[in-house]
Amino acid sequence: MAVGGIQSGVGLSLQLVEAALDEIAASVRFRALPEPSSHTALVVSGVESSEVARSLGRVLVGLLLGAVRCNVSLAAVLLAGGADDREQLAGDVVELIGANNSFVTDGEILFRDTKRNAWLAEGLFHVLLVLQNRDPGELLGGRIHALRQMHPIPTQQGFDAVALYVNGDVLSLAIGESKASRLDGSGQLTQAAKIFKSLDSGDHLRHLRQELMALEGYLSPELAGQVANSVLKQRCYVPSIVHEIPFDARRDRVTLKELTPPRDRKRLLVIRLQDFHGFFDSVADSMREAVSEIVV
Repeated sequence: MAVGGIQSGVGLSLQLVEAALDEIAASVRFRALPEPSSHTALVVSGVESSEVARSLGRVLVGLLLGAVRCNVSLAAVLLAGGADDREQLAGDVVELIGANNSFVTDGEILFRDTKRNAWLAEGLFHVLLVLQNRDPGELLGGRIHALRQMHPIPTQQGFDAVALYVNGDVLSLAIGESKASRLDGSGQLTQAAKIFKSLDSGDHLRHLRQELMALEGYLSPELAGQVANSVLKQRCYVPSIVHEIPFDARRDRVTLKELTPPRDRKRLLVIRLQDFHGFFDSVADSMREAVSEIVV
């Protein structure tokens, strides 16, 4: 039986992904801090609930399967089905996040801290960008028209997020860097700022142009015409810091003040978790469970 030209099982899987996105959108809130002159700080709340953790796990499995296109619309074309696909996906998930949440040896703890949590934090960042268009004034201040797919492996080189969005009538470029550290959110923000500083210095521009060429095909002809002439000048830097131990996102930071974009285009996402490892454990559990839910 087919639903809108899609196999019914795949259609149900997409409904599950869409419902999960709805759950996250209904729970997450952004609150701007007025103090910093060096950047715009946005506190992200509502993330740390069992419902959001479950939904995030489901969406991340959907993202692995291509459930969200680069134009931020849901798609079924790459969603899989059947026992063989479930087995392959289960293996991919275990490779990304581990078979369980037991991390005892130094090697296991290193995997958790530098790979698993980092990839899940990047996934959360990507999902927040996917949801940006439901309330364009919140995260970036404009509607996203093209968003690069998230990295399929934790250690892949390159920018963590690249998006083309419209601010006013002008096509703009958002470049995101995701960091996750239970103890050192401030230090990780400094590391993210160094990456943005290297962009200001002209590094990585060839890589960035390749990203833009890949995303240009998802734009209307009117917007595509702006890519070559102005989009690199209309940059927005978006560091996303997931942490547990508090750090002061209100104070001015020289590393951010020195960056080229104006204050409103340096948008720091501050995501504080009361139970850092517990949250990521819950999302990981949800991903492992979602394999059989999404692939039917």
